[in-house]
Amino acid sequence: MSTLETSAVESIPRRMSAERRRQYLLNTAASIILSDGFDALTMETVAERAGVSKGLGYAYFENADELALALYDREVSEVFERIQHEVLRHSSYEQRVRQAVRTYFDLIATRGVLLAVLQTRLSGRKGRRTRREQLKGFIEFWAGQIEGEFSCPHSVAQTIAAATLNASDTFARGWAAHRLPRRDIERLCGDFLIGAAKGAVGSYRSVRPRRK
Repeated sequence: MSTLETSAVESIPRRMSAERRRQYLLNTAASIILSDGFDALTMETVAERAGVSKGLGYAYFENADELALALYDREVSEVFERIQHEVLRHSSYEQRVRQAVRTYFDLIATRGVLLAVLQTRLSGRKGRRTRREQLKGFIEFWAGQIEGEFSCPHSVAQTIAAATLNASDTFARGWAAHRLPRRDIERLCGDFLIGAAKGAVGSYRSVRPRRK
């Protein structure tokens, strides 16, 4: 997983695999965005900060926009992968929800600034497509958790999972605005997600009773 807390990037080793070199360039891009802002991200500044030729950057990314999209794709992927890994350490649905919330807030604390900048600045068609593709896999994962807990149709679980993701983001924004202490906002978020899923499934069953 990348380290984004510092603005400096270590010197590139002489020998590095193609994938490690690509990750190094992405880390450099993240460092530039965090220290100098999104508008400072160019292929020239990345090459200069990374200590490589400009041509090397173009061997991996068509331009700075494609580099930023690749960085956003990596960051979102790592967030979702970390949450899934932590969630599956628990057996009960409630434990998994609360662990997901805790891990999400941990990641927002360390990576939230970068993600917020990228999400805001990559609001065009390509950025939206990248976000939809990333969310699809995570929604499917969480729909599986809901379906397993409540034995509801997969389509219902998918809808609830999508709403859960949106609600979590809303709670995270509330915490970022310092409206409530983190402990309180985490508890509220967990309570809301657990109760909302249970209520939504119950509502679905009340209007569409099972056939005997």
